[in-house]
Amino acid sequence: MADLELGKLKKRGLSVLRMGPGDWYDLEASRGEGAKFTLVFPYETARGLSARAPVLLVLPGGVLQDGRYWFEDVRKRDPQLKLGWISSIQKVATRQTRVTFDYVTNLSPSTIGELVGSEPPSRFRKAATELVSSSAEIGALTPRFGQWVLDRIASFPANRDALRRLTALVSLPRRFDGPLAVQYDALGLALRAFGAPTAAAEHLELRARTTALAGMRAQENLVIEHDARWMPGWRLADSDITGRAVFRQGEDQLEVFTANREDLERVFGVDLIYLNHRRRSIVMVQYKMLEPLARRERQVPGIFEPYTIQEEQEWVVPIDEQFKKELARMEAFDEPAGDISHSYRMNPTPFYFKLVRRQGSVNGAGIMMSLGHLQQLRDAGGLAGPRNGLRIAYLELQGHYLRSESFVELVRSGYIGSHDATTELLQTMIEATLEGGRSVVAAIQSAVPTERGQGSRWPE
Repeated sequence: MADLELGKLKKRGLSVLRMGPGDWYDLEASRGEGAKFTLVFPYETARGLSARAPVLLVLPGGVLQDGRYWFEDVRKRDPQLKLGWISSIQKVATRQTRVTFDYVTNLSPSTIGELVGSEPPSRFRKAATELVSSSAEIGALTPRFGQWVLDRIASFPANRDALRRLTALVSLPRRFDGPLAVQYDALGLALRAFGAPTAAAEHLELRARTTALAGMRAQENLVIEHDARWMPGWRLADSDITGRAVFRQGEDQLEVFTANREDLERVFGVDLIYLNHRRRSIVMVQYKMLEPLARRERQVPGIFEPYTIQEEQEWVVPIDEQFKKELARMEAFDEPAGDISHSYRMNPTPFYFKLVRRQGSVNGAGIMMSLGHLQQLRDAGGLAGPRNGLRIAYLELQGHYLRSESFVELVRSGYIGSHDATTELLQTMIEATLEGGRSVVAAIQSAVPTERGQGSRWPE
């Protein structure tokens, strides 16, 4: 697994959690089905643990019930090893700490003895023996021994997906500093529009190329590698697809695809394209980075003498030649399709922008604007910035923009978006985006397929 970058993961440390068959059975029957759960430990026990770090789950197996009565089932559980993630550690009382475990995935082999092997290096022989024989509920391994155990886990090819998921979590972007962070935010925006912001994927396909989907939670560990594909009959090449996930909520499902034609690190922008089959509409969100401007100063009168204050921080959206081409392409698409005489749409344009501050928090509010609104501000000239950019001053806008939560409610209800959208229009928009050197997050909301195999996509 030479292409796995384990360096950052190793630096986070490794803890070990042991659990009997009865406790694990209860967790599997819980809402998180063992993939996510929370436990409470004495403060002293949890003090050595690290948040945002991997954890090895050791499940020795054994008899689930003692069978003292004739009506009880005597069930045995086989030993298992699992790899998970400590997502948070919180002190909940003076002497109690709550630890949240997430992204729990099966490992190979099934016992800790098989994992460490019969001939560990001499410098780790004592630590390996103690790891195999210990009955401690939870604890952290020493840094070097923990790194060796992670290397042992990586030596088994079946563990590739589990490790790759955790390496993605270590690198999960927290600030807008590149296309991966923007793609991650676009994915979150799509899930909020679907009404399931924390849903686990029922199906998740990943490729080796970087994608924000690598950080998604999957039900029942349904993660498939090297199998991401586009819809049959579409012109988009399989090589462009970097991941696919399927989410369900009630009678609706959301298929999400990520695509780009080169390494995500070399892509200069990200678009979200949301096709809502239920509402027969498409909404496209293009992300633009707000660059900070130097704060202006001005003199204000004082009691004895004037003094200097700094004005509100202003931001600028650079409008370069590439952006102008994108605007022209949008204007060409920005015409109502089909009969709109009986439509309830508030605004039939599919094009919106999310303006986010560079180095701002991912999944932050941002500013949402329609294509028409942005053009209006630009044409009016009142917010003209340097280098032909659009200057954004929050005080001057006076709330004259959409916030993300208001935007997703309008998308969900179908009050905004194109009229009578088709999958052909979706494909054309995606291809145009990829040709422009951007990355795509394509989200397709539709009815859950029927038992007869009826697809959710309507006929063209």
